Amino acid sequence: MIIKKTFKQICSGRRYMQLWKGKKVLLVAKYTRVERERLEHPNVTEKQLLNQLSNQGANLKTILESHNEHYNIVKEVTAAISRLDVESKIINLKDINTAAVSWADVLIAIGGDGTFLVMSSYVQNNQTPVVGINSNPSSSLGYLCLPEICSRNIQNTFDTLEKQKFFFIDRRRIRVSMKNTKKKMEPPINMYQDFVKIRPDSHSSHDMLALNEVFIGDKMPGRTSEMECKFDGNNPIKIKSSGLCISTGTGSSAWSYALNKISVNEVRKILNYKFCQVSEQECIKIANEYNKNLVYKPDLEYLQYTIREPTGRSLWQSNDELIKSDKIKQAEVETHCEEGCIILDGFLIYVFPKGAQAILTSRPEDSIKSVMINVDQKNN
Repeated sequence: MIIKKTFKQICSGRRYMQLWKGKKVLLVAKYTRVERERLEHPNVTEKQLLNQLSNQGANLKTILESHNEHYNIVKEVTAAISRLDVESKIINLKDINTAAVSWADVLIAIGGDGTFLVMSSYVQNNQTPVVGINSNPSSSLGYLCLPEICSRNIQNTFDTLEKQKFFFIDRRRIRVSMKNTKKKMEPPINMYQDFVKIRPDSHSSHDMLALNEVFIGDKMPGRTSEMECKFDGNNPIKIKSSGLCISTGTGSSAWSYALNKISVNEVRKILNYKFCQVSEQECIKIANEYNKNLVYKPDLEYLQYTIREPTGRSLWQSNDELIKSDKIKQAEVETHCEEGCIILDGFLIYVFPKGAQAILTSRPEDSIKSVMINVDQKNN
């Protein structure tokens, strides 16, 4: 679908705000569970498909409600965009490609964090504003998207954006540069590809970019991942573990957070082990304070790493502080895995052959210019 304004309409005197100044807006809508099932079973009627899902134990009511909620918001966003003096296109996530993303001056992801991450992986500069709109606010948090209240009133949200009541967050990304590879790296496997046929045509075979995190390890989860790492130029350490996770400030609230957070029950067990009499409220406070410190601002240059389930006496006995970092600026990793891989943002998988090296850094020119709205300001 292409929505265009005529030259006469464009010249009608409306003042452009900074966000829409380029007048080329690309909307990328996620694919729903219903659409995914249709892609997997193209020769089945919708009634047969729903019966099939029901027989598999799926909650049809939830699936259909989510599908309808998503497309209601897509319609509202499309209507709001059509009222602006811009040229716009809307595509499904399965049709995303480099040319479409490069065409746009502003990108809008309509979906959740997954849609935002996939779309941002095609962004090759730090000047294109990226807006995330959560199309399932009833069931999805949408950390990378505008606040939930923005999804509840789309037209009001676009009015707020038009009044320039927004700000940018330059979300740092991780650049992965390869060394000592005997041959050109193979194109990545896309975890979404089986369902939506996303073409990884813009994903570099040399330098790679991740917004949330980079995971390095053996592609077989039950096999020990062996690698040698240098953090910020310090002495190399040999690691045997279940893999290495390196995240940005944006990713510090995602997988990295899940790996490192501590539960109230764990706090209680530790304190009980030391025969400390601490109230439930105090355990909750300790857990919350500890977990709060795991998250840091997405525009900071620092990275942090976590070694998952490390093994080996030397690492445990003399290098406990190396299991997890607070902040680093660079990591160098040489893989000794049998079938090593590098996974970007949980969906792009690159082969990382034995003996190859990867250098991970964060550069300002690789940032994503994320658009956000202050909810308090929006309500004023």
